[in-house]
Amino acid sequence: MFAETPHSSPVKNIYVVRFGEQLQSPHIVTYRVVEWAQKRGRWILPDLGYKDNGYAQDQIWFVAGGAQILHRDRFDWTQEFYFTQEAGPESHNKRSLWIWPVLDGRYPHHLSSQAVMFPTIPLDSAQRWGLDVDRARVEWNAKPRWLTGVGYSGGICKQRTWQNRPFVSLKRKTQMGDFDLWAQRVPGGAQLQVRWLLVRDEH
Repeated sequence: MFAETPHSSPVKNIYVVRFGEQLQSPHIVTYRVVEWAQKRGRWILPDLGYKDNGYAQDQIWFVAGGAQILHRDRFDWTQEFYFTQEAGPESHNKRSLWIWPVLDGRYPHHLSSQAVMFPTIPLDSAQRWGLDVDRARVEWNAKPRWLTGVGYSGGICKQRTWQNRPFVSLKRKTQMGDFDLWAQRVPGGAQLQVRWLLVRDEH
């Protein structure tokens, strides 16, 4: 659920933590994600993680792997494949494959972009086909460690209709990782997302 710029170090550990909270009352947690992966040169393997709806009633466990397919001065394409298994009291034991491309662009005037749109391919009869835009965002590097952005996410919901979830974001880069805040409109209201990404060389 990430993309990294390649470095000379042979092995990097990548840690991801994300959660969302509904802004209107009641202020419920909307989702949580924890993920760990290793990048060895251009290869990403293993990639392990967990996602739920905030209260572990509907869980998704996943394992993934992939590689950086293309690296240019202005453009990167990283491709992963996620195998997912649903669990939890409200689950239906769904299994699926996510084909997860991450497209990064770099432009003049301190602008950059990242886009992830993925299909959900069923691996059992409980899972249905789906299509989601995890994020499509343009960011401006206002200061050396601060980035502001505007973006879009959306997808096919349980009712089989398309839901739009636009957002604005503010990112702070630190030695302890990137801290990314999203203020996002969702059906029925709004939510605040907190996203943290840390990349560390393995010694």
